[in-house]
Amino acid sequence: MTESQKVTMRIIVVGAGVIGIATAYELAVDGHAVTVLDKSAAACEEASFANGGLVAPSMLLPFAFPVETGNVIKRFLGTGLRLTRRPWRSLHEIKSLWRWTRANGHDKREGRIISGQALGRFSAERLQHIVEIFQMEIERSEGQLVLLRTEQALQHLELTLEALKSQGIACKTLSPEEARKQEPSLHAEPPFHAALWLPGDQVANCRQFALELKAITQKMGVKFQFGAEVQELSLQPRPSLTVANAQGTEVISADHVVLCTGQAPLHLLVKHPLHIPMVALHGYALSVAVREPLNAPRSAVHDIHDDLTINRLGNRIRVSAGAELGHKPTMKDEKVVNAMYRALDRYFPGAANYPAGTQVWHGTRHTIVDGLPAIGESGLTHLSLNIGHGACGWTWACGSARMLADQVSGQPSALTTTPFLPTRFLR
Repeated sequence: MTESQKVTMRIIVVGAGVIGIATAYELAVDGHAVTVLDKSAAACEEASFANGGLVAPSMLLPFAFPVETGNVIKRFLGTGLRLTRRPWRSLHEIKSLWRWTRANGHDKREGRIISGQALGRFSAERLQHIVEIFQMEIERSEGQLVLLRTEQALQHLELTLEALKSQGIACKTLSPEEARKQEPSLHAEPPFHAALWLPGDQVANCRQFALELKAITQKMGVKFQFGAEVQELSLQPRPSLTVANAQGTEVISADHVVLCTGQAPLHLLVKHPLHIPMVALHGYALSVAVREPLNAPRSAVHDIHDDLTINRLGNRIRVSAGAELGHKPTMKDEKVVNAMYRALDRYFPGAANYPAGTQVWHGTRHTIVDGLPAIGESGLTHLSLNIGHGACGWTWACGSARMLADQVSGQPSALTTTPFLPTRFLR
């Protein structure tokens, strides 16, 4: 499509996390007039605030998918046991776990992972492109080291390793000695049988990138309204949103609306034939200052047994762990918090400067039960979605934004869009 053929629109993006900001940027690149609404007081106040930082096209991420082995009952029980807070407490949590595990049988899982990996690679390329053209200086490091405690764990990943090779994703199996050469600060005492080295994965500061990109989009003419909660959404004859803010309520009209948040206003769509089956997973992140750089990780270390990651982000270390299903608890789980401290001291003793300040974050990720996000036309006129990224939000953010913008602007996409279309859930 040539510049003269582009049709520019007034577009409202709901959600100012990294996905919403990236989407606003790509739409502005295509020449649209964009306004971003968010109910929080500032950008990146929810899932983008303190995520693990992993950009992992390999899809080796904690809780990206449920347990894959066995029939649906075994997946249900196995996944439930992996969760930090057992889902047997309430019928709502049991129903959420059942929907999530039932949708992820082995026959469908492989194809979805391949689609997710393709989106991850495309997204990493788009992230690199944006960083380079704007000469961004964000905290980044290369590679992910996945620790495997037993030979059985390594054998269990055989098919995964073959699939990675078939997709052109570099992955090398290392002995403990080789792993410690790759990550010299890794302590000698914690035992593990082998490790996987994924040089194509990386760590990058999600919030730092998103806030820098927000400033760039504002220079491009994108407007942001914070403390703006969408109360009503009407799509006919043209989209209009009733928004509550500190001054009262106002009605904002547009040519198109893009939802980039799993929290709101999906409840407004109940009367429509669109049903996005999502579950909420709540996780934890511990951020501490680096005391001795020589004792800190170079990049990312992933303990696959405990489903936690330890990452280096500039002068800080971030430990991410835990997954609680259903309603978000009002109190942080001390067992999870203590486990993060223990893991950091076990693998990288002496690396953290706790007196310089620590932060424990407890946040929510919304994931669609089949493991892939919903990107594109919703099946409802004037409404598109870019939601449900779950544990892979940072991995998929830039790619899903470009894919969404291509669809809105009527341009061909670099990837096959079919696996991600929201219309796969039309009733």
